[in-house]
Amino acid sequence: MKKVLLTTTALVMTAGVAAAEVSFSGTAGIALIDDNGASDATRTGMFVESYYDLDVAVSAAADNGMTFALGFDMGSGNKIDYNDDDVLEAQGADVGDADVSMTYQGWTVKVDQAGIDNLFDDTDGAQDLSVSGSVADFAVAFTSDLEGDTSSYSLGTTVAGIALTFTGTDNDDAGGSATGVSAKYTVSDTLTLSGSMSNESNDAEDDASIGLTYKMDALTLGYTSIKPGTNGDLGDEWDLSIAYSAGAMSASFAVDEADATTMIAEWDLGGATAFAAVHDKAGTASDLTTMGINFSF
Repeated sequence: MKKVLLTTTALVMTAGVAAAEVSFSGTAGIALIDDNGASDATRTGMFVESYYDLDVAVSAAADNGMTFALGFDMGSGNKIDYNDDDVLEAQGADVGDADVSMTYQGWTVKVDQAGIDNLFDDTDGAQDLSVSGSVADFAVAFTSDLEGDTSSYSLGTTVAGIALTFTGTDNDDAGGSATGVSAKYTVSDTLTLSGSMSNESNDAEDDASIGLTYKMDALTLGYTSIKPGTNGDLGDEWDLSIAYSAGAMSASFAVDEADATTMIAEWDLGGATAFAAVHDKAGTASDLTTMGINFSF
C-alpha cells in the first residue's frame, strides 16, 4: 500500500510540469589570418586561430498556451569575422548569463541583463528587457535598460508595397535622443529600392542614404549613396558591391569612396564552409587576409 501511495504522489507532482525540448547547435573552425597586428601588435604576419561555439536552447509550453524559452552558449578560441567588422571575436562565454523569454498570444517578453541590442543602433548592447509583438498591421518592439534609465523602440509596417521601419532611442552614440526611418520597395524580382534617414543628438551623425539592389541571374549589384551628417551632400560617401552565387560557390567584391576594397569567396562543402577573404583598407594599417573553414553542427 505504501508503494502505491508513493507512486500516485509522484504522478501528481509531475502532472503539472511542462515537457521541455532541448536542442544543441554550434560552429567550430580554423583559420589562417594576417591582420597586420590589429589583434596583437606582436603578430605582424600570418598566424593560426581555432574556435568552437556551442549553443543550447530549451523551450517549454504551459497548459494555458504560454511558452518559455531560455538559452546560453559556451565556447573557446577566436573566430575571425571576415564578412563584417574584420575583428577576432572571442568565443568564451559566461554560461551564467540568463537569457529567458516568455511568449503569450503573439507577444514576447525577453530578459537578458545587458545582452539586448538597442533597436536604433545595435552597437549599444546594454539593454536588459525587450517586449515585441504586433498591433493590427504594425510590428512593434520596445527595449529598456532599467538601471541606466534608457530605452529604444521600433515600429514597422507596409504601405502600398513599401516596407517602413521607424526607430528611436534616448541613448544614441552621443548619449542623447535619436529617431530614424527606413524604407524598402521591391519593384520587381530583380530590382529593390531603399532609403533611410536619421535625426541624432550629434548632427554630424544625421546620415541619409538611397540605394538599389539589382539581380541578373547569378549576379547581384548593389549601390548606396550616402549623405554624411547635416553638412554633407548625397554622394559624399558611397558603397558599391557585386556578388556572384552559383552552385556551391559564392563570391563578392565591394568598394567605397575611400577606395577600401573587400573580396570574399566561399564554398559550401555540405555542413562546412571554406572561405578566403582580402580586405584592403586604403589609408590604414588594418588590412586583412584570411582563409579557413567553418563547421556547423
